Amino acid sequence: MFGSFAKVALGALSLLMAAGSTAYAKPSNIETDVHTLRAFNLELPYVDEGFQMRNYDFGGDAVVNTLGYIRLTPDLPSRVGWVWSTVPLPEDYWKIEFEFKIGGKGGYLYGDGMGFFVTKERASAGPVFGNRDYFNGLGVFFDTYPNGKHDFSTPFVMGMIGDGKTAYDGAHDGDANRLGMCEAYFRNLKSSTKVAVTYYKGHFINVQLKLQPKDKWINCFTITNATIPDGSYLGFTALTGEISDSHDLISVHAETLRAEALENYNFNPAMGMPAAPPVVSGSLFGFVFKLLLLVGVCAGVFVGYKKYSTDSARRF
Repeated sequence: MFGSFAKVALGALSLLMAAGSTAYAKPSNIETDVHTLRAFNLELPYVDEGFQMRNYDFGGDAVVNTLGYIRLTPDLPSRVGWVWSTVPLPEDYWKIEFEFKIGGKGGYLYGDGMGFFVTKERASAGPVFGNRDYFNGLGVFFDTYPNGKHDFSTPFVMGMIGDGKTAYDGAHDGDANRLGMCEAYFRNLKSSTKVAVTYYKGHFINVQLKLQPKDKWINCFTITNATIPDGSYLGFTALTGEISDSHDLISVHAETLRAEALENYNFNPAMGMPAAPPVVSGSLFGFVFKLLLLVGVCAGVFVGYKKYSTDSARRF
């Protein structure tokens, strides 16, 4: 009889132990869920053994310096340069972190600025910080010259999403297009400035800045409920007019999350970063309750065994 009771108790014990382990199953690991998009990375020396840029084109006045930077424009008037990916970015989620440097000899007058684009079109030079107007997708502009009067100072960073039909309001520095902005003095700094742009389809676009290596990341702006066209390309452009600056792209690093892992993460749109994924199932209270229940089952087995031993001894 005791053998049957013990088997039942041990069976319950095994089930409860399995339930306890499930409650604290290892969550998704951001270190393994994040994948580097190597096709979009740019770093020294920028070119391969055949002196070609893999997965990127460059043109206009852009020059590749294999010792330090890609100069989109020199500090000379009426120049335009660009670098564009030859393959489109993922559609659901991506994060692009890049370094740039803008500066020149001009003390009071300088310009015009630099653009970061993720658009359906690619490699088409134009008046919007070196890119074509009427673009379809995301544009983030690093504007160093004020075309009109504003209640904010220059330089500044602003973002817009083009629909392919709407012109950039260049005469007013994008006032009619602006979906987010921040003031940031990134010109003529000692070291390069870092930017992180994060996109989560249908949720948000977030832009952060780290002006100098020892500075903290600051949240520049967030565009909520944002969607850009699928199959869009990554581009970096720059433009000078009658006044000028050199515009240098230093490095680019791109990453994504596995599509099946996206729903496991809680995103903070204001920071553009995913929080740690939730525990697969269960809770601390549930685990403690099951642990106490395990102790009770073990105690019951022990008491039953002692009683069985005492009854057996009395028979003899």
